[in-house]
Amino acid sequence: MNLLSQITLKWYDDSSLMAEDNRELVELFLDSIGITREIASDIFELLLIARSKGLSLSSKEIMKGITEMRERRGKSPDDSLTLRNIQIWLKYFRSLGLLEKIGGRYFFKGNKKPSTIFRDYVKPEVIDKSADYLARVLEKLEDRYDIKK
Repeated sequence: MNLLSQITLKWYDDSSLMAEDNRELVELFLDSIGITREIASDIFELLLIARSKGLSLSSKEIMKGITEMRERRGKSPDDSLTLRNIQIWLKYFRSLGLLEKIGGRYFFKGNKKPSTIFRDYVKPEVIDKSADYLARVLEKLEDRYDIKK
């Protein structure tokens, strides 16, 4: 897997896990890995709902589902709700290793639980490799600044 060009990690204390609203937890997870766009949260939430029902979704079904979710929340679809924007976010989630696509249908990788996918694929391929890179940068800095011990 090619690493992303940029990923911003944020940490929160465990009290944030006490959020009552499911959507808040979706946004907390995505914000923790640097994703703050509402459309991305909509897509991820819809995929969680689909996973709980054992379903996979096409990008058109995702667009329709987001429209319905927003209407239930009293929000009107905005300009970011385009099929192209949805496809871009789906590709991003696939590049992270969270999703896969077979026959135009999207689902969590291996149809596993999202937490398992994160631990098995995303953490080692994105976060751990980024941390390893940072350690190599520090070692290079130590060499350049002639730090021995």
